[in-house]
Amino acid sequence: MDLPQTKPIVGSLSDLEHRLGIKRGDLAVLLQCRAGLYRPFKIPKKQHPYPGKLRRLKASEPVKYRQIDDPVKQLKDIQRRILATVLSRVELPAYMFGAVSGRTLLGHAKEHVPNQSSIVVRMDISSYYPNITCEHVYYVWNVVLGCPPPIARLLTELTTFDWHLPQGAPTSPAIANIFLASIYAPICLASEQAGLTITTWVDDLIFSGVAAHTVMETVRATLAAHGFKMAPDKREIFGPKDQKNITGTRLGRFEVRVTHKKMSELRAAIFRLAIGALEPGELEKYRRNLSARIAHIATIHKGDAAKVRRHAIKSSVILK
Repeated sequence: MDLPQTKPIVGSLSDLEHRLGIKRGDLAVLLQCRAGLYRPFKIPKKQHPYPGKLRRLKASEPVKYRQIDDPVKQLKDIQRRILATVLSRVELPAYMFGAVSGRTLLGHAKEHVPNQSSIVVRMDISSYYPNITCEHVYYVWNVVLGCPPPIARLLTELTTFDWHLPQGAPTSPAIANIFLASIYAPICLASEQAGLTITTWVDDLIFSGVAAHTVMETVRATLAAHGFKMAPDKREIFGPKDQKNITGTRLGRFEVRVTHKKMSELRAAIFRLAIGALEPGELEKYRRNLSARIAHIATIHKGDAAKVRRHAIKSSVILK
């Protein structure tokens, strides 16, 4: 990704009107009531979904919540147009996979399979979206994408809420990726010098190679310089003999596999069906959910999905 853009991605208000199909006056009227353009709500973060010892242990822990800043339909439609006609035209670096069209979780993990017997480091940016401020977003529009100040200000107002990047807006993942790419050069340089493979999945940063641990301070310092912190409880260093789980997958010797934990959870779900531990009203929804989970792991490794299906048949469990 060349930074900054030599040509503005949106050069004038007329250009923006054409791309969005809405007049500037209508945008100004819409933004006069910015406080009412979002309906924030909180959802509990994902917990262990199946019965067993781990679930019982976690039941005693306080529930953690994630805030979703949900735009109203009129604003969300405009943000979808911004994504489709402006942000989707930005070419992102090859190391970025999360929320990038045509790039998948499987492709992301495959990048690190050649280093499976080496060291893998996983780092996570703490509260990434809430810490991307209006200033950061304006920087993306004005400096990175070259929009003139009036356009950059307007696009910043259309894509931020309560002074930060809203989690729940269609434009947020793309803006987050562009901003991260704009500050990632020191990390790329340090990784290249150390002969590492690097990838990102939104706020997950993965490094693999014999010297993967050596870039951790560069990552911390680079992000700290822009107001971000690493989540200490999500930092992981996998040694040569460790099982390596990244973004919901496991690095096998020659290919990407499903994590042992996920396989165990699915077997537990099948067992729950087999022993009749569900109320009759729950059965259909539970079977649909289980089938969807198996279909998802089939996109990672067909053989692992086949094992789960065989286990269901052996347990006399009928799936949807």
